[in-house]
Amino acid sequence: MDKNISTLLREIKAKQEWSQVRLAAELGTTQPTVNRILNGQDDCKISTFKAICALHEACCAGLTEPTPT
Repeated sequence: MDKNISTLLREIKAKQEWSQVRLAAELGTTQPTVNRILNGQDDCKISTFKAICALHEACCAGLTEPTPT
């Protein structure tokens, strides 16, 4: 996967239509942390990174269209 953590979080936010507060609650972090990540400051705890990856997989797995063969 070549997406950065900010992109993953933006995709989750758009797909679920969640606020930053709701995202923070789902990820077990704070709203300011979510805000920093959304604004391109990708430096976060590994636990937050893993939570974002897992949530993205759960809610956005079919987000990208498969390439035709």
